[in-house]
Amino acid sequence: MFSFKTLSAVLLLSLATPATSAPVEFWYSHTGAVAQAISELCEHFNASRIDAARVHCVHQGSYELTLQKTVAAYRGGQGPALVELYDVATADILQGNATHNAETIMAEQNLGYAANTFVPALRRYYAGVDGTLAAQPFAASTAVLYSHRDALAAAGISEPPQTWEAFAVALRALKEHGHSCPAVTDFAPWIWLEQTSATQGSAVISQANGAAGLTSGYRFDQGSHLRLMSDLADWYSAGWVRDQAATRSGLQTLAFANGDCALLLDSTGAWSAIRDAGVSDINVTVLPIYSDTERHASVPGGSAIWIMRGHTQQEYAVAAAFLAYVLQTANQLAFSIQTGYLPVTQSAADQMLQSTNRQNAVTVGLAALTDINGQPSPPLRCGFLSRLRLIWTQQLRNALAGRQTIYQALHQSTQRGNSLLALFQETYPDADSPDPGDQRTETMR
Repeated sequence: MFSFKTLSAVLLLSLATPATSAPVEFWYSHTGAVAQAISELCEHFNASRIDAARVHCVHQGSYELTLQKTVAAYRGGQGPALVELYDVATADILQGNATHNAETIMAEQNLGYAANTFVPALRRYYAGVDGTLAAQPFAASTAVLYSHRDALAAAGISEPPQTWEAFAVALRALKEHGHSCPAVTDFAPWIWLEQTSATQGSAVISQANGAAGLTSGYRFDQGSHLRLMSDLADWYSAGWVRDQAATRSGLQTLAFANGDCALLLDSTGAWSAIRDAGVSDINVTVLPIYSDTERHASVPGGSAIWIMRGHTQQEYAVAAAFLAYVLQTANQLAFSIQTGYLPVTQSAADQMLQSTNRQNAVTVGLAALTDINGQPSPPLRCGFLSRLRLIWTQQLRNALAGRQTIYQALHQSTQRGNSLLALFQETYPDADSPDPGDQRTETMR
């Protein structure tokens, strides 16, 4: 007979022994179509694991909020096994030592990456100093130029501008033709500083764009960036470029998608919203460069999935299985089509490029990540980058409002940015050691 005594013993045993089927948490940072695509990934993965532990996917808010929650949870010993974090935090996370290298965990679970698994620019971006992949690229993007073919044609422009000189000609023609918004922007430094500098081949910071060490300094108050920002200020003053806040929608992507504005520099991740607007005259091309310079590759943006410390081997086995599932070619293609993000595996990228006859943001973005020699640009690797972006934006807006010159804005930004770099080096004094993922004490801040 099954007695209460026996039942009590069973209950005690169940409390003492953690259930192997407990789900592994994955925190992510999206809403809308991207959140739906992530939810479907999780559901399909879990459906394939009837008798095995599953992944519990939890939306945590914006990229910034997800990072804050991750830091707090890690300090409290309750962090997720997997978390999606945005590109801007890469240097900080690499030095914080709160994560395991993704490549190491995957190899330990017999799901190791091949040398050609990832699009080279993405692998390079998320690799540590020793070349080991620290995080698995996930919602990847880069910057492109969107244009309305009909609006350009009406202004006498036969093709999207490939150079900044041609961009200025197009802006003037659109304005003279009566277009109230030749171009729209949110003045995001990710595009106007980081992406345009990459395509011009101009370093934002010394020491191989920060990847070779922290004893580096910002240098964007000179050269092509100073030139471009001076031009941007002139275009803004002339009414050729409008702030997104001055449009009906208040958002640059919507202002372009609904036809209010003719030109837009934006992420490839904006493609799904633009495509879903049902407009048929959209051109997507690479970012312009100055005609007297050589084109270089753009750099990746978006996010990656990081593996947090403090979990069991059983949990890491589930986490690795999920990461491997995400990389399956069919899943990569479906996620890219649904969201507009770039496929991160080389096999999925090749298949998409071969099967798509018409250029779109994804195919243009993939091509933009390498130069004419097939080489990626060095990633921007510097600590406290999110703070630098805020400083740059504040100083630029002060210049656009006439409170200072563009040179003063950029010089002030570099000086304050260099102070941030010094603070980062004080915070992580051993940051130039060869293996940032495994050799320091846990200092995630």
